[in-house]
Amino acid sequence: MGRGSGEGTAFRRTSLSKTALLAVALLWSGPSLAQSAPSPSDIELSKESENPVTREITLPLRYETEFQDGPTGSTKPTFELDQAVVPFRLTDNWALITRTKLAWVDQPPKKREHPWSNGLSNGYTTFFLSPEGGEGFYWGAGPLLYYPATNSNVGVKKWGAGPSLAFVKRDESPWEFGAVANNIWSQGGPPLSSERTNELMVNPAVSYHFGNGWSIGSSPNITVNWLATGAKWTVPVGGGISRVVRLGGQPIKFAVDSYYNAVRPEASSDTWLLEFTLTFLFQD
Repeated sequence: MGRGSGEGTAFRRTSLSKTALLAVALLWSGPSLAQSAPSPSDIELSKESENPVTREITLPLRYETEFQDGPTGSTKPTFELDQAVVPFRLTDNWALITRTKLAWVDQPPKKREHPWSNGLSNGYTTFFLSPEGGEGFYWGAGPLLYYPATNSNVGVKKWGAGPSLAFVKRDESPWEFGAVANNIWSQGGPPLSSERTNELMVNPAVSYHFGNGWSIGSSPNITVNWLATGAKWTVPVGGGISRVVRLGGQPIKFAVDSYYNAVRPEASSDTWLLEFTLTFLFQD
């Protein structure tokens, strides 16, 4: 009996030791397995940063300089939160994609005797309802909420709204195509007043993505001011270059773009602009 008990005890100890070793091995291998999951390539990140209905959080910060602004021909600087994306998964089949634009403007005089002014210009948040999945074609549609400017020198001091539509075409090729369109109406104000907004914006986008995160592309904001009594269209022509880098593991996209307003309301002003954009990309 004593010998049998000793053998049983030894067997139990051996089993416990094996179980403990197995548990330690699983605990040790868990992080290793998680770390071995492939992270998105720089090309994938670069494409995702330009996707208007992306499922990732993006934070684009932009400095924009417009040249020959207004009657004084001054340089107009703008600091923007430029279409920051925060997605929300509603169901297995649908997601809500929010895109927010806010701009701080240092406004040159609109008349020669007027002083410079600054403040938050009209911003907006778009709420895209977007289906999950898709065979290389993704889209979203929904309403837009328009925010009032802090003063009338930098925008319209009224709330507004309108519809918006976005799509993107992407696959394994280095090309990506997309577009965003909306029309904004402000609420209230007399007809033809400068304190009203009725504007169409169409933002087509095309880009080609190289290795190492480099890409070139064009994404002009074409606008139509329906309330203008004269020329209504502004059509920029141009593009830029960008690259995705990783700083301490954080993907960041640097971009430089320049556009010439080939069609504009006044021939002598607002001729061209230069943009510097820093986009932070956050992965789930």
